[in-house]
Amino acid sequence: MSAKGVLVRVSTYAALIVMALATLFPLLWVTSIAFMRAPERFAGTPPLWPDHPTLVNMVNIVHQQRIGYYFLNSLIVAAATTPLSVLVAGLAGYALAQAKFRAHRLVSWIVMFAVLVPNQALVLPLFEMFSAVHLINHYAALILPAAANAVSIVLIQAYARGIPADVLDAARIDGASEWRTFFSVVVPLMAPMLAAVAVLTFVVSWNDFMWPMIAMQKVDMQTLPVALASIDREHYQNIGLMAAGATVAILPMMFVFLASQRYYLRAVSAGSLTD
Repeated sequence: MSAKGVLVRVSTYAALIVMALATLFPLLWVTSIAFMRAPERFAGTPPLWPDHPTLVNMVNIVHQQRIGYYFLNSLIVAAATTPLSVLVAGLAGYALAQAKFRAHRLVSWIVMFAVLVPNQALVLPLFEMFSAVHLINHYAALILPAAANAVSIVLIQAYARGIPADVLDAARIDGASEWRTFFSVVVPLMAPMLAAVAVLTFVVSWNDFMWPMIAMQKVDMQTLPVALASIDREHYQNIGLMAAGATVAILPMMFVFLASQRYYLRAVSAGSLTD
């Protein structure tokens, strides 16, 4: 490798390291504050690492603020929303990419238009609809609206266009039904994109704030982001308590991303199926 190539590679890795540190620094600092004692937190700018780590903030956020109930609510909603959304988006995206039916182009344009509609514009009609069927303060009010995500459908549709038609035709010639072809042939080929959609769906569902705040009016049905906002209003001066809550909220997303990192990165790079 030439000296110029080595310089380019070193510069690239250096820039990536700097961006990674810039991204991780706030998360690490928040986690550090969660284990600090009060004198350290209020002594001007908190240090980067506590001199005498303590679990007081973690104990208070769990026992006094009942963060476990809200954590469980968020976990139930995200765990139910993710597979349902992946299934619906997978079927819809594959159908729009490979199936040819009347009004195919119209349906594709409708899905594309749905991507442009902000979630805030859907809050009122969603509330009226779920109020009419008495599903406010039920998990279904948070799970069902996320089942058909236009962004996920568009991503899978674009990825599914790269599936070779010969592979699908071979499965049909062998006698496989459309359902068997989808689950036995298409799903393994789209695994990277499905994993990426699952990660994005989980993160969006876990961090959602506006709709859960409106749909879950009972305190014991609130999700973690809504509960943390309430705690912030009540204990706005206790940054250690808020940092502990933020640390608890970050952990599931980190676990999900790290567990599916390989598939996620393959999907981001478009995999081997797209040109």
